[in-house]
Amino acid sequence: MSALRGPAQARAAHRQALSRRPCIISGIEQLQSASLVADINDDAEPIFLLSAGWRSGSTLLQRLIMSDSRVLIWGEPYDECGMIQALADSMKAFRTDWPPAEYYYDGTPPADLSGNWIANLFPSLEDLRKGHRAFFDVMFSEPSKRGGAARWGIKEVRLGSEHAFYLRWLYPKAKFIFLYRNPLDAYRSYARYGRSWYDIFPNKPMFTPTAFGTHWRQLMQGYLRDAKKLDALLVPYEDLVGECPPLKEIEAYLGIRINHSVLDGKVGSSERGGKKVRLSALEKWLLKRAVSPVAKKLGYDW
Repeated sequence: MSALRGPAQARAAHRQALSRRPCIISGIEQLQSASLVADINDDAEPIFLLSAGWRSGSTLLQRLIMSDSRVLIWGEPYDECGMIQALADSMKAFRTDWPPAEYYYDGTPPADLSGNWIANLFPSLEDLRKGHRAFFDVMFSEPSKRGGAARWGIKEVRLGSEHAFYLRWLYPKAKFIFLYRNPLDAYRSYARYGRSWYDIFPNKPMFTPTAFGTHWRQLMQGYLRDAKKLDALLVPYEDLVGECPPLKEIEAYLGIRINHSVLDGKVGSSERGGKKVRLSALEKWLLKRAVSPVAKKLGYDW
């Protein structure tokens, strides 16, 4: 039987590990408890504009933030690759009993290690953090500086609050805005584009109202649960395009100056040929089922 299912002891240990519900956040917490506190002199303040899915006004808010000439916000960079998600997902492995303390390199000269057991020889946790941080600095910070921006950020429609905790681990002074919209309006707008986009290519297509709605609900659950812990600003799209958009609040939170006239200029449109997409009763029902009960709690019901 063990040839088919594995040793009983290993399976029991696996069940116990899963019972702790390993996730990105638990891994980050373990890393923070086991390693040095991040450099308090780190003044980098990237802006992470995270939207609950597509067609929720994230590009409009990106344009508003970038009306401050000091800021460059990258727009869903290499979106279908899932690079940030993959880096953050690697945090799930860290737990109280892994890695063992003896795995970490203690600075012994390499020649003196040749007679030791070195099958598992890890750089320090601080070096791990620096390595992850270097990816973002090289990919996003350096090119923004070359373009003349003093500050950078990322606009994304795929990242949840668990990814925000990962980004906070890398950038302790980062700012987060969580943007969301009525999922029915967002999906109706998305449907005009043919419903052919991906979360991550090729295994996470967003072709159906169920996939779109589930993505929205999962992101919103995290945003609502963790906004306070992350000191994040929650912004409904309906407020952003309403009579009194919260631009002053956004300016104060991010420490920027917004050109309010950006709201008057429309760039691009989801109105293809002036025709609105009509959703079937089945599509609406599937979407409503997928976003429940979060949408209703936010006052979105149909």
